[in-house]
Amino acid sequence: MATLTNANLAISVNSATKTAKCVVTAKVFFTKYEMEEMKQGLKFILHCSLWGQDLGNWLNPDDFLVNYASKCFPDLTPTSPESVVFDITVGVSLLDEDWGTDEVYGLLTLKNLYTGNKVKAKTNVVKRQF
Repeated sequence: MATLTNANLAISVNSATKTAKCVVTAKVFFTKYEMEEMKQGLKFILHCSLWGQDLGNWLNPDDFLVNYASKCFPDLTPTSPESVVFDITVGVSLLDEDWGTDEVYGLLTLKNLYTGNKVKAKTNVVKRQF
């Protein structure tokens, strides 16, 4: 199955406009078999979302914040690895998910549309007050 590596979240805040640019980057590695199968029609979809970190259990689950537009593979230039970038600008209030310091991370989910198998990767956690 394909793998996700080097998942990273960077958030830069513009205090004048009260917005935050949230950029998630990662690498997607497809196996040789998957690369050949994509020539025959196999497709993958990569979803990315931002979450506010809490305890992550059923009593206090992580808070969903926002989805990015998904990416489909193969793209126009199929390769392995694929470097992906998700970029969105949101109001800082969207990232204000806790009292005091907030903890925000990205979650990437790659799905094989034939088998339904999924691979997930979390980014680093950005800790700051929004």
